[in-house]
Amino acid sequence: MKKNRVLLLGIGNPLLTDDGIGIVAAREIAERKLPGVDVEEATASGIEVMEMMLDYEKVVVVDAIFIPEHEPGEIMRLKVEDFSHTVHGSSPHGVNISTAIALGMQTTPDRMPKEIVFWAMQAEDISTFCETQTEEVARKMPELIAAVVAEIGR
Repeated sequence: MKKNRVLLLGIGNPLLTDDGIGIVAAREIAERKLPGVDVEEATASGIEVMEMMLDYEKVVVVDAIFIPEHEPGEIMRLKVEDFSHTVHGSSPHGVNISTAIALGMQTTPDRMPKEIVFWAMQAEDISTFCETQTEEVARKMPELIAAVVAEIGR
């Protein structure tokens, strides 16, 4: 099957409260059936995700993030370079997304996207089993979705 130009990739676990931010956003955006956009979901963030990115021009990743000094619901636009300090080793076992992307750029640079952008929302609770987000995160979801849709349109 021929791929579209853009991949929207929602990452997370929709059964763990705010960890499902990326999946919830991806599902909402998928319902809009944006032209030229494939929407996928992933519960992992390593090599499998890098392989999903192959042969797209642009990939927009949506995920929850947890940085202690940020407020729940805060929305951040990040690029691969923002994760460069987290890249470690080259073992394909248990790697994070930034390491997987770096590995993809080394092994198949001609198949990796020209642009990878991350939209992340600060999570409040990523450990409670619940299929709905915390109040502040849920309140900010429309803002995150609008930002991602605008990003796809760029």
